[in-house]
Amino acid sequence: MGKKVFFCNCGAKIIGSERLEEISNFLKLAGYPTVEISDLCGCSVDRKADTLNLFNDNDEVLLIACYPRAVKSLLGNCGIDASNSKFNYLNFREMNNSQLFEAIQLFFAGSGEAPVYTEFKSNSDWPSWFPMIDYSRCNTCGQCADFCLFGVFDKRDNKVVVINPKGCKNNCPACGRICPQTAIIFPKYEHAGAIAGSDTIDEIAEQQRQSQDIETILGSNIYKALEMRKAKRQSIIRSSAMQQAIFDRDKAIAENKNNQ
Repeated sequence: MGKKVFFCNCGAKIIGSERLEEISNFLKLAGYPTVEISDLCGCSVDRKADTLNLFNDNDEVLLIACYPRAVKSLLGNCGIDASNSKFNYLNFREMNNSQLFEAIQLFFAGSGEAPVYTEFKSNSDWPSWFPMIDYSRCNTCGQCADFCLFGVFDKRDNKVVVINPKGCKNNCPACGRICPQTAIIFPKYEHAGAIAGSDTIDEIAEQQRQSQDIETILGSNIYKALEMRKAKRQSIIRSSAMQQAIFDRDKAIAENKNNQ
């Protein structure tokens, strides 16, 4: 079994471009077998099968990215069980570059891996801002699905799932802020804490924050506010469907005229 390092050169720039460039240069100069992923979040949606194939061998993996809880969710979205013993994590949100480099050298100590550096890029310029669900915490209350106006979530087979990640509005973590179980993760959330995927969660502090956020976002009557948002979401969906129908009709009329 060989060893390989995967480095997420995060599209969100949550640790700064200079630090990311320093990590990239260190790995290139050190000659370790490395896969540099331009944006793991984007690849977990746009390149699921290719991402699965990247990890589909027996190599022991060192993954340099953000919070492991968030990374495991992203890889799980591609069908990868990232909780088994071959996966090791370095969190560049909480470790400085000197600590990262020391840990990388320790990981490869005594191994004679061939120096192969590969770049793996996401398919688009989409900012890949979207939620992941930590099912170890989710109680399937569906509050996120009722709250979201843009059809990001759906309730299926007694489970809440993210069905439309690209429908999420960039830099909007509101559903995560009101989740009563702190089960929603936004890997690119710039602030530390449970919403960003932190592995250590201060349950009391999170309950206090949620109470304040729910009051701010939904007001005192939560259920009425959620019902109003559900109705508004249905109105948006109907409006979008009507706009698409009108577009298709006008396009067909134009094509028919051109063919006459």
